[in-house]
Amino acid sequence: MMNLILDFGNTCKKLAVVSERKTVFFITQSHIGIDDIVAIEKKYKIRNAILSSVINDTQTIENYLTEKYTFVKLSEKTPLPVKNVYRTKDTLGSDRLACAVAAQNLFPEENVLVLQLGTCITSDFITEEGVYMGGSISPGMEMRFKALHHFSDKLPLIEYQSIDYITGQSSEEAILSGVIHGIIAECNYLIANYKSKYPYLKVIVTGGNLKAFENAIKGEITPFPELVISGLDLILYYNVER
Repeated sequence: MMNLILDFGNTCKKLAVVSERKTVFFITQSHIGIDDIVAIEKKYKIRNAILSSVINDTQTIENYLTEKYTFVKLSEKTPLPVKNVYRTKDTLGSDRLACAVAAQNLFPEENVLVLQLGTCITSDFITEEGVYMGGSISPGMEMRFKALHHFSDKLPLIEYQSIDYITGQSSEEAILSGVIHGIIAECNYLIANYKSKYPYLKVIVTGGNLKAFENAIKGEITPFPELVISGLDLILYYNVER
């Protein structure tokens, strides 16, 4: 059984084909349309599809997928293989929900913290009983760079580059040091705080900026670049089986 997974974020759109829990095809680009889906259909025998989207302009794709496949549009009403006690489910990002499902599947009957380093930095906690509790949201790396530039008259807009210093000797270096070490400190604080309450905590790190930070995060972590895709596939499978 091959599943088509579509994950539409604010800046990047992702398309994956998953077969028996393994990703056999994956692309990420600024736009994904029906032509891209048709091209995939020529290579793979798709049976089911799921769309997770933070943008609203997806009705044409939704109509197409509904006509051809068993289709799930992920929302706060979609049945899940975890219990969700988040109070404002209608505002919960579908990527966070997918990460929680994938994390619980990866480490069943264990307390798990997911750190997602992307447009935003999110933490999400899933208990050993399989209950998604919620977490935290803060600005991601690019958002921090843009905010410093936007809300000041003289600070430049810069892009990420690897650094080996903590004391910046120019505005550019100071921004890099502040943003990079600030994110590292935030991640390490969250892990330490959760571990003080749950000593046997598992930690999964994912997101577009995973590579920039995974070696700086303290303790034993599980890097998992395709956690959202894995979670969406699991949600799709759960609903198809139902």
